[in-house]
Amino acid sequence: MLPSAFRPKGVAIVTLLAAGTLTLGAQDQRHSDFDARLREGHELMSQLKYEDAFLAYRDARGSQDARVRVQAGTGAVRAMLKVGYYAEAVRIASEVASRDPENSAALAIDGDALWASSLFPEAEARYEEALKINPNDPVALHGRGRSLAAQRRFSEAIVDVNKALEIDDKQAAYHYTLASIYEDTRDFKSASEALADYLGLIPSRNENDLAKWAETQVEFLRDFGYVTPFEEISRQQSYTMPFREHEGRLLVKGRLNGLVEVEFALDTGTDQTFITPAIARRANVKSKSTLQTAGVGDLGYGFRGLQIAKFDQIDIGPLRMRNVTGVIKSPSLKDLPREEGSGFSPLSLGFSVRVDYAKRQLTMARTLPKWDAPVRVPLRMQRLAIVRGIVNGNTPAGFVLDTGGEATSLSRRVAGTLGMDPELRRVPAQVYGSSGWDRRAFLMPYVDIEFASGVGLQQRSVPVVNLDAPSALLGVNIGGIIGHELLSRYTLTIDLNRAEVGLEPIK
Repeated sequence: MLPSAFRPKGVAIVTLLAAGTLTLGAQDQRHSDFDARLREGHELMSQLKYEDAFLAYRDARGSQDARVRVQAGTGAVRAMLKVGYYAEAVRIASEVASRDPENSAALAIDGDALWASSLFPEAEARYEEALKINPNDPVALHGRGRSLAAQRRFSEAIVDVNKALEIDDKQAAYHYTLASIYEDTRDFKSASEALADYLGLIPSRNENDLAKWAETQVEFLRDFGYVTPFEEISRQQSYTMPFREHEGRLLVKGRLNGLVEVEFALDTGTDQTFITPAIARRANVKSKSTLQTAGVGDLGYGFRGLQIAKFDQIDIGPLRMRNVTGVIKSPSLKDLPREEGSGFSPLSLGFSVRVDYAKRQLTMARTLPKWDAPVRVPLRMQRLAIVRGIVNGNTPAGFVLDTGGEATSLSRRVAGTLGMDPELRRVPAQVYGSSGWDRRAFLMPYVDIEFASGVGLQQRSVPVVNLDAPSALLGVNIGGIIGHELLSRYTLTIDLNRAEVGLEPIK
């Protein structure tokens, strides 16, 4: 699971933006030393004082010196992203790039804002433009490397991120991205080393959630020693197994540590295998520590601490693996309509997947057999599988493919941009997720969501939920979730190697 980067403090920056204070006003003209304000912005960012840093950068953007102007714009965008104001970050970044189109740094930060807003192809194009101007721009190299990793092109990604670090090794985000890539490639030793480097650049360790998370994760990765993480014992080219459907969940028979039979839910909306405390006790699984996770629900504003553990052996149908990371859902949530169960995502285990809802059949493979589908859409893996949707004809958003979720939903941030008629009464919706009940969830009527021609929802009432916590942890603004209600109409293929999702309508 990813760390908790921050908890938004309020609306101070939104108020400033709404007041139109991106240009110098009478009060700002007192700050004639743009360089001093730029340095002040950098210092405030290093102290994680993002709102104050934004103000300093905003002032410095009035400089006539392109170097100061672009650096200040870059800082302002990063401050916006840190507090989760994605639309504002995209707007500011676009202004920065428009004013200095021949400056690689200006284009690269525009790419970062687009990436964080789930506008992946546009971000990738910006990174390429920046690298044509300056092949050694570290922000663009890091951005392209992150994009390559999201397409599972890990070798190329490592080259780009390492090159960015050779140019600027003081950027904590570069070390974090490198650690994530090594973890995805199961090189836990290198991942722990990169994460330790990241940790060394994080200030105020005792007060910083990121630092606490990194320290825990470093020790957890090191604890694997010389064993092979995610070791595949069964070694088949592909694994096909039946599933049964119960209350919108797809359940597959398995076994944990050779001791306990488990029915695992197929859940592509998670990045970890998870089990219940009761199963952990019966299978003799010991918790290593607690890490913060995120999901739908009010618990901890969407954040929830769960116990991390290593599973010595896990069987899912004919698949058998050793030394698999996972979480124990402890403490358990109470007062839910049903008890929390166990689940897994083939994607987090490194497998592409094909879900045949008509035949009730699941296929997992490192490389899927040749397939085709009438509908194919691009995929990016940012811990979770994300595809683009268009809401109400003109609002793009990134949606998580979630076979473990029931309904297709929108985030509050996306819903807030749609201009909902204030005269329409908000009908409360009963929605819960991995962080409990979302007490502020409501139904938004007359919503269109299109993922491809003929694929989506038309004039539907959809739940609006708080996805701020998952967005913060992923570093990408999640605009919604595609759940079982829509996915079950198709044979679903998620191909990691092709970075594509295929949908075949069930006849």
